[in-house]
Amino acid sequence: MMASHDGHRSGFVTLVGRPNVGKSTLVNRLLGQKVTIVSDKPQTTRTEVRGVLTRPGVQAVLCDTPGIHKPRTLLGERLNHTARAALADMDVVLFLVEADGPVGRGDAFIADGLPKDRTVLVVNKVDRVGRDRIAEQLIAASAFGFDEYFPISARDGEGVDALRAHVLDRLPEGPQYYPDDMVTDVPEAFWVAELVREQLLAVVKEELPHSIATRV
Repeated sequence: MMASHDGHRSGFVTLVGRPNVGKSTLVNRLLGQKVTIVSDKPQTTRTEVRGVLTRPGVQAVLCDTPGIHKPRTLLGERLNHTARAALADMDVVLFLVEADGPVGRGDAFIADGLPKDRTVLVVNKVDRVGRDRIAEQLIAASAFGFDEYFPISARDGEGVDALRAHVLDRLPEGPQYYPDDMVTDVPEAFWVAELVREQLLAVVKEELPHSIATRV
């Protein structure tokens, strides 16, 4: 007999896209709280970080993954593996592309491995371009064959409320995985180490390799 969840809905949502496309910023914006570090350096996110978005009757577990790219190093291969593995058993996939950059082969490389029926294409950074450019990007991205598109700005919040509501509406019936007051399952020591790494990346810029790790 299948368990009854009394109409409660829940599910797992992963964000994918090229490095530095704004996945971590969007996770923080969707949650309304910072749970993952942000840097202008690609591949800042090194491991999967889970954020928990809870509303009455529904809970979404958001998985911030490393950016997917054609790897040139062992680190790149491992980050790709982490990101691809996060797609398994996901209820919703948010595929991010940039409004202020070309939709190209790197995006196509990612799109080829995404489930068409569970993927929502998100055109991020619309605050940097005009309406005509946004329309051009939506047309270019339509070649990937996804049915749902959302132009947003993760940085200033434009369009994020509508995206959040859409994601929650798509979740299937299921249990509440985390308590109401939990916003991330990341251990405190890991989070402190990540905050230190964020500050190091921001302060020392080019002098510090982006592959740096910190330990607390």
